[in-house]
Amino acid sequence: MNQPPASEPALSAAVPRRGRLAKWLGGAALLAALLAVAAWQTRERWLAGIAQAWVVNDPVEAADAVMVLGGGAQFRSFEAVRLQRAGLAAKVLFPHIKPGPLETNAVVGNETELIERVLEHERIPATAREQIGRDVTSTRDEVLALRAWADRAHARVIIVPTDPFHTRRLKSLVRTHFAGSPTRVLVTVVDPPGYRWQEWWRDEHGFLAFQNELLKRLQSAFI
Repeated sequence: MNQPPASEPALSAAVPRRGRLAKWLGGAALLAALLAVAAWQTRERWLAGIAQAWVVNDPVEAADAVMVLGGGAQFRSFEAVRLQRAGLAAKVLFPHIKPGPLETNAVVGNETELIERVLEHERIPATAREQIGRDVTSTRDEVLALRAWADRAHARVIIVPTDPFHTRRLKSLVRTHFAGSPTRVLVTVVDPPGYRWQEWWRDEHGFLAFQNELLKRLQSAFI
């Protein structure tokens, strides 16, 4: 009787194994497709959840000062004015921002001067506004200038309104540089013009704002 080659049983065993692997891969692909469909159908819910988890918005209370950060004078300044007029801040602080090349060459106006013009236009008295720091170039510089002012003024509470997605990075810097300080810094949200942060994914500006802050947070983690 002719004997089958020794390799035939191994080949016969390999066929069921390949079949099981194909079924497993097919099931995994189907599951991935179902998860993708579910994620797409509920995208607005989890995108809104991302914003809610990311944004810091401390409750506001009466404070010694409100700080206008650079980079958004066109709306941060007016929020500071609103808080000061409401009696929630005795003084409005703003940083001396280092001029960039365009500002140095008088192509565009200096942002520090822009903030001060807004405060003057809104009739914030000279005694109720103060420039702090020198040639600041970053949020970290602004927080350090604020800490120095708080120590000199023996401030109890300071309010800092800023863009929604900037709040988390700002709060992290405040925790670091106000460690051991008796001053409490309240980080609050001021809505930027053009979009609602609760629906940030619907507008290009909101999408870019979240993307930029995410990249800056990642960058700061490695510096």
